[in-house]
Amino acid sequence: MNFLYCLILLTRLPLLFSTGCSSFLAQEQPSFTETAIFLQAGQNLGQTFVARDRGLEGVEIYLAPEGQSSAEIRLHLRASPQSATDLAVATISAQNVIAPGFYRFAFSPQSDSLSRVYYLLLEIQGAGKVRLGTANGDAYLNGAFYQSDSPVDRQLAFRLVYHSSALLLGLLTQVGIWLGILLIAIFLFILPGLALVRLLWRGSDAFSWAEKIGIASGLSLALYPLLLLWTNLFGLKLGPLYAWLPGLAALGVMVWCNRNWRPSSFYRDWEKWRRSDFFLPDLTLVILITLVFGVRFWVIRSLDIPMWGDSYQHTMIAQLMVDNGGLFDSWKPYADIQTFTYHFGFHSASALVHWASGMDMPQAVLWTGQILNVLAVLALFPLAVRVAHNRWAGVCAVLIAGLLSPMPMFYLNWGRYTQLAGQVILPGAVCLAWVALEDRHRNWRLIALTWIVWGGLALTHYRVLIFGSLFIVAFSLLALRGKQARVLVPRILLFSLGAGLLFLPWFIHTLAGRITPTFGRQLTTPANATPLFIQQYNEIGDILTYLPAWVWLLLPLCVAWGLWRRENRAALITLWWSLILLAANPQWLHLPGEGALSNFAVFIAAYIPAGVLLGSALAWFLNERQIGKNKLQAAVAILLIAGAGLWGFRQRLGDLSILQHALVTDPDIRAATWIRENTPSDSRFLVNSFFAYGGSVIVGSDGGWWLPLLARRSTMLPPINYASEEGSRPDFQGWVNALPAEIQKRGIGCCDIVPLLRERGITHVYIGQRQGRVNYEGPNVLKPEDLLSSGCFRPIYREDRVWVFEVM
Repeated sequence: MNFLYCLILLTRLPLLFSTGCSSFLAQEQPSFTETAIFLQAGQNLGQTFVARDRGLEGVEIYLAPEGQSSAEIRLHLRASPQSATDLAVATISAQNVIAPGFYRFAFSPQSDSLSRVYYLLLEIQGAGKVRLGTANGDAYLNGAFYQSDSPVDRQLAFRLVYHSSALLLGLLTQVGIWLGILLIAIFLFILPGLALVRLLWRGSDAFSWAEKIGIASGLSLALYPLLLLWTNLFGLKLGPLYAWLPGLAALGVMVWCNRNWRPSSFYRDWEKWRRSDFFLPDLTLVILITLVFGVRFWVIRSLDIPMWGDSYQHTMIAQLMVDNGGLFDSWKPYADIQTFTYHFGFHSASALVHWASGMDMPQAVLWTGQILNVLAVLALFPLAVRVAHNRWAGVCAVLIAGLLSPMPMFYLNWGRYTQLAGQVILPGAVCLAWVALEDRHRNWRLIALTWIVWGGLALTHYRVLIFGSLFIVAFSLLALRGKQARVLVPRILLFSLGAGLLFLPWFIHTLAGRITPTFGRQLTTPANATPLFIQQYNEIGDILTYLPAWVWLLLPLCVAWGLWRRENRAALITLWWSLILLAANPQWLHLPGEGALSNFAVFIAAYIPAGVLLGSALAWFLNERQIGKNKLQAAVAILLIAGAGLWGFRQRLGDLSILQHALVTDPDIRAATWIRENTPSDSRFLVNSFFAYGGSVIVGSDGGWWLPLLARRSTMLPPINYASEEGSRPDFQGWVNALPAEIQKRGIGCCDIVPLLRERGITHVYIGQRQGRVNYEGPNVLKPEDLLSSGCFRPIYREDRVWVFEVM
């Protein structure tokens, strides 16, 4: 029943989303007491909104009767509040409004409504009035309620209706675009790794196609930062060639290696695969991968800009790579930072997607993050298969991590893409090291492959490199017995030497910034001297945030079962992640270093051991009962797994949390365009911010943080990296923090603050659609009424909830 229900749900998704994803409904039933708003003769009320699909053919508005009325309620659909041209008109009689509820204003389908901004104007003709449902201003992000042609801090309760045929055509067009993005992803992030595997790993023929792809995705992602680093050392900046050369070379290698293949052998290969024991798990895996891709691509249909603060710095770094054709030092013209020592694997991947697709950088970052979100799940397949010696383990690992767990899907909300990129590489790096360490012979090609993947991992994410290094420690603890030490220790040293030499130039480079010295101080800080903020930041928190309760309950049972079965490889995974947990909590052993590796970083990666160990346990269960030998049992198993995947698909749709995490909205994007076209190029903006990380840095709290990238205008607020890099002046961090601290102390309405703004070169103030309330509930936000009442600021732009003031 669950499977049939989920199948019906999947077929109805387009209809569900025609009135869901791209429409607005107040979070709670609108109140008609103090907040009641009346539509009556002589009054114009309106709402701006964005249609996210084709074929908009109606708007449903929450209305309530107010006495007897024979008036006519008319809706005018227009392009903007300033436009007087009607795109469509719809009317209903007030006599039909007999009870509170949504009433439809229908008009001809708008074929070009996809991602288009509209303004609906309501008026009543005749005697009488009706009540409108409204909600608070932050309930809908891409518009505002208008009274007498002026925006107010409210939102109309409405929802959009789309013509089913036009909607379906639009969705099919989007699917075509997604397939194009998928081809780009294969070209960039799978083909180069496959070619390396084919050239350097002679034993790879024993591995399945899914295992090879899982490892190849990590290899591909590891390759690019190495190319950027070493070409930069020789003064080469290849720009778009970074995207095209590896993929084209890999394509050539794959064609050459398969030069003896003939189309006539396709049917033979197909029949051989179909009759093998691998067909059913492979078929199930294809179904699950389709669902994983589908849900990750679906949820970003309505997003133009990646979310939260991390996404801003990632987008800026990737944009600087594109601007410079490779690596860089200076962050100008976007920020007054003079060093770049951050890991850059994800940013190089985003630059590649930009070069290969032509997307603007925010979209490239968003799509790259979702591509890697899929690859991070697929990368678990080879690791799970290696632990359980069974493809069903890999299938179940993909199911658990990709569809049944909120992580890594939830990374989208945080923009936690750099760690995600590291976790695409990590499973493959572990698998390759594992194979090489157990190999009886010294296979130099395989060793070279491990150098590439581990060197690239070091450049992609420093903390995930620690995760990987602790696997080597765990492996050594279990394997160093007697004569094995004489073989194992030199081989580990050889791996470390090769990967370390590849990473060494960048490690030396990091000494120019603050990352390495800060990490060193964290490692040597005694447990009893750790600052309170670090202790609070390192708290584990609610573990149900990271994995569902049933996973946490089953995980220790699977570990115990594996130990009872004497599954040494499962024991190795358990020991590995136990060491990682201890590394994040050295204070448990009264050791220094708390905070150097955070519990947050560890627990959002908990889907890795959970997927591998639970997947292995399910594979043991299926194998013991020889499920794959009986066709009926195998069909039931596939249906159950696919049904669970469809249920998980539905659950993952709810992981997107735009209201909580989106800094930039459509009104901010329009305002940025206006700023770029109507303000001097040397304008500098004061934007909403608040102190974070124990008061050490300031971070943005609405779309104003993005103005350097969206409007090409500077602000007083650099990306959060300013705390770990060197700035344009001594004590750059303190200098940046001083201005918002002073504004918090005096208040923006005090004209005494204006000379300080002029000293910093600030010419304008920006208040975004989110009004400085993203992740911040304190009192220190820029309020329009404070600036208006001070007499020191002049409003020059106001649309929806966005304000731009000029400093007078």
